[in-house]
Amino acid sequence: MPKPDIYTRKMIDVLSPNVKAAILKQYIGDTFEFVGCTHEAGYENEFLEHYPMERHSVFKTTTELGTYNHHQLIAKWKGKYWCIWDNCKTHEEMPGQSTYIVYSEDAKNWSERILVAEGDEEGGMLRNVGSLYATEDKIYAIIQRKWNISRALMQGMSTLDNRACSDSLDLWSSSDGLHWELYKEGLVDAMWLLENIRLTKEGRLMGPVSTHNMCPGVALWPGDNPEETPEIIEMPYKGNMDDYFSGHDEGLFVFGEASWYTDDDNRIWMWHRDESASGYLGVALSEDGGKSWTEVMRSNLPDAMSRIHAGRFSDGRFYLVGNSTRSFMNRNFFSIMLSDDGAKFNRIIRLIEEPTKQRFKGHLKVDGYAYPSCLVEEDRLLMVYSVNKEDIECGIIDTNKI
Repeated sequence: MPKPDIYTRKMIDVLSPNVKAAILKQYIGDTFEFVGCTHEAGYENEFLEHYPMERHSVFKTTTELGTYNHHQLIAKWKGKYWCIWDNCKTHEEMPGQSTYIVYSEDAKNWSERILVAEGDEEGGMLRNVGSLYATEDKIYAIIQRKWNISRALMQGMSTLDNRACSDSLDLWSSSDGLHWELYKEGLVDAMWLLENIRLTKEGRLMGPVSTHNMCPGVALWPGDNPEETPEIIEMPYKGNMDDYFSGHDEGLFVFGEASWYTDDDNRIWMWHRDESASGYLGVALSEDGGKSWTEVMRSNLPDAMSRIHAGRFSDGRFYLVGNSTRSFMNRNFFSIMLSDDGAKFNRIIRLIEEPTKQRFKGHLKVDGYAYPSCLVEEDRLLMVYSVNKEDIECGIIDTNKI
């Protein structure tokens, strides 16, 4: 008799009992609604808190302006708020996709869009913004340039087979935010950088990446100068897209769509989107400022398979914003989860109740609110996100009220 296939489950519990109950209740309610089942007791989110987040339009598109808008990021520089994102004519990651930026004095009223980096539709080249970072004198954007698109023979979660294309993570800079120039090609030796770079407690810039080996990792700069070349550190993660089903499928954390914070013990928690539709985030830990990492473990923190943003309020609490539901691709569920210590989340609060629908169809567009990018400013949280991958909004949360 052959021996059974024994494996070790690398999982971590990060939810308090009350949050587990609320999430299960929400999941049951969503499932009942999806299958058309009624329940006399009702599942009306009675276990979920709701905070009516203040919402403002950053950019509302038209057919003429390009109906795909996504990958938004926010930063503050020279007294203004800046929001950058990618724009394409119709579909996600089609040749010609370009990067634009807007600014605001109050995070409520936003300027007309300004071109940062232009794609080339005829030449088969596109842009994907990965990071926005400001110093005293300059504002920087790290933008992926992708070309040789004719070699992409299949469609995945973009219009491309990314491994067949050529790509470069380039650094762009501006002294006024209005006029941009390419500062250095190939600054970051990785495939994607998908969140604003931030400073570790040691004063080094760091951002999550997906390496050319399709492995999660981080770009770790020598210090706080974004013009310097960062070191690429891979996490000891063995999963990959090709042999995923040959092992036990506890999650697939390859694309580096991650976000992080540092707890009071100087332990970095890096939260990863799962690509296997498990419905849960992965998490890797570092205790030496990002120089080495644990393997990515599967947590029980729910996610509808979308990007999240993690950070810390001025009052010391930790937060994670995203589509925190076990219902796959349900991006109409937008919430914030709170933790006192960064290790156990004890509250989940729904930020938007009303569902939304696309106005324009396009490849892999989806209904809902997605890919939050956050900025903590004293007692409020500013958050930009896309609506149906069409429009961009800015949400404002008074952190004293949650």
